[in-house]
Amino acid sequence: MTGQAGSGKTRLLIEAVRQLVDKDYECGWVRHGQAIAAAEAAVARPGRVLLVVDDVDALPRQQHDLAGMLGILARAPTGRVKVVFVGREFTSWWARIRAGMDPADQAVLAPAGRTILTRTLASAADQPLQFQGAVRYYARHFDRAVPSASLTNNATVTSLAELHAAAAITAYNGLTGLVDLTTALRQLFTTEETWWIANAAEQHPAINQPLPVLQSAIAAATLVGANSMDQAARRLARLPGLTASSYERRTELALWLHQLYAQRNGQWLDPHLPAHLADRYAALCTAAQPGLPVALATAALTS
Repeated sequence: MTGQAGSGKTRLLIEAVRQLVDKDYECGWVRHGQAIAAAEAAVARPGRVLLVVDDVDALPRQQHDLAGMLGILARAPTGRVKVVFVGREFTSWWARIRAGMDPADQAVLAPAGRTILTRTLASAADQPLQFQGAVRYYARHFDRAVPSASLTNNATVTSLAELHAAAAITAYNGLTGLVDLTTALRQLFTTEETWWIANAAEQHPAINQPLPVLQSAIAAATLVGANSMDQAARRLARLPGLTASSYERRTELALWLHQLYAQRNGQWLDPHLPAHLADRYAALCTAAQPGLPVALATAALTS
């Protein structure tokens, strides 16, 4: 399954997994470097199994591992194990995976099909109905009453990720009346920032950093990341408000960032967040802090 950032790939798979579990499927998300182990475990299971490999085109280093996984499934062709590869594009990584496989295994396995998701809805006219359906879903998810809210008229077609984010915060905060997409997303980010402050105070009291520093740290984690805790601490030293901080204080901040969200496979610090929304938030942060773009560029060049 392929689609640009914000097209709803991961969101669709989460819903698919939820429904398949109700139909006696065992489902698993394959971690970086664990594809062969996941295939071996799936083949050993007595029932039907679905394995999901997300962000497959973002980590070229895992392609040998994925080729090994497919080889195992080819030699145990019972049909009980299905695999879904998910990425932003299809051609290059699929060709490289097949290049690492035994030709005999390739002959056994054939893709069942491909789904391409567009980042936008069918038309701007669909957005109000999609929004209200998403609000009802998230109200059930948060165990709250469904608010009486409608999306403001917008001739511009938005991404599915943005529309669902606006619906989620509408349900969570109980917004009513006409909901503007931009305002809703800002409320979403503000709610998340409030949670960061509470989480930092609870989990890592030694951090005690003002919100602008936490904002720039999140932007750095999202846009730059780090391969280790030490590298994260060194890169954080490039950010406004942290240049004079101690290594110990920056290590505490790095550890907090590491536990705040699930990390994408492959790096020590690379939060697995909805890319379209994370990019939007990072853009707002850099616009609000004039020195941040240069600081992020310097951090990216810090080994």
